[in-house]
Amino acid sequence: MSRNEKMNEEVSIVSLPRLRPKRVAVSLQDEQLSLSDALFSNLCPVFLDTNILIWSFGLNELASEAWQKWLSSLRERLVIPAWVVHEYNQHTDKPEIVNPYKTLSRKLQVDLNELSDCASRALDDSAAIELGFSSKAELEQGLSNAAALSLRVAKAVSRSDRGHRTDLLKFYESLLDERGHPANIHELSLEVDREFMARSSLKLSPGGEDSDKSENRCGDLIIWKEILQHCVDAKQGRALFVSNDVKRDWCYSPVKLLLDGGKEIPWSKEAAQNLRLPNPELLLEFQMHTGGSGIVFATIEQVIETLASTAHNTIDAIQFRELARALRSSRTPTDQAVDWIHRSEDVFHAGLRGPASWDISPSEVNMDEFEAWCRHQMIGIDIPLDKVKWSLVFAALYL
Repeated sequence: MSRNEKMNEEVSIVSLPRLRPKRVAVSLQDEQLSLSDALFSNLCPVFLDTNILIWSFGLNELASEAWQKWLSSLRERLVIPAWVVHEYNQHTDKPEIVNPYKTLSRKLQVDLNELSDCASRALDDSAAIELGFSSKAELEQGLSNAAALSLRVAKAVSRSDRGHRTDLLKFYESLLDERGHPANIHELSLEVDREFMARSSLKLSPGGEDSDKSENRCGDLIIWKEILQHCVDAKQGRALFVSNDVKRDWCYSPVKLLLDGGKEIPWSKEAAQNLRLPNPELLLEFQMHTGGSGIVFATIEQVIETLASTAHNTIDAIQFRELARALRSSRTPTDQAVDWIHRSEDVFHAGLRGPASWDISPSEVNMDEFEAWCRHQMIGIDIPLDKVKWSLVFAALYL
């Protein structure tokens, strides 16, 4: 073997996909950019887990409309695994799935009655004073008032279906028919059943966490096989899998986070904004099958926060405001400013006629004047205006 041939072989061996260790510290910004790139790519396929479809039945009408609009906009990028369609068919036979809040007020009433009884037995006047009440009687009256408000809210939630959940059922009927993956789940389930025991006994993702289940224990592995099959067939080396299933079968949490300024902090759900990384053996398997870079794992909260973020989706972020509100997503000062102006119709239209108006090019707008006008409109509003990126506010609202 010549020296050049030997060098080429060594380079080839080095570049082969290999199992990597779990990453101890990751850059939050880099991972957010990775998710953003996958979300806004024109090619990267987006796979939805069953729990995401079920989650969507709890949305209010405006948020549901925004959700359906986004799914439709994905077109051929959206892939619903055949096993997800199968599970969806099983779940939607249950009334509590399509009407998830029907029994909320009854359950809450039981809990409130128990709290009231326990408080009466366990607390005296001194305990009431420690809680900021003048007496036990005042505490009990305050608790009764809070319970009444909570029940009114719960009943409103239970009655919140304006027919939009039936509309969502109809939407999914069409969407799953069009975007369902054409896998033969009968053949695939038989094939996976033979492989499942070997993988689960060796703790190879996914499946190990479900080995003791009496039903549907191979479901995660079937979905994974469909993801691999689609990406190979479509010659896609990158994919996004959206799931709220954050068990160890799929992903892990890094120990440390690197913030934008280089500061290293311990992982926490709040600081990491729910960041999870796909297990190394899943990345390796994906790379070996597709020859691509890997798969991005994201919860629905991460997806919505990215879609509704002016930092990642400047022009279209406002379209996802209702979804972000429904999920109580964390909002940057810039996002909060956009939300406030958009909600204040008179202010929004005044900006359209005044400091944000332009005829031929947005460059006609004087950004210093636009910022000064916005700040004047928002005097007394609880938003840290010095942290707002006003150019993004303009782009999100007036482009």
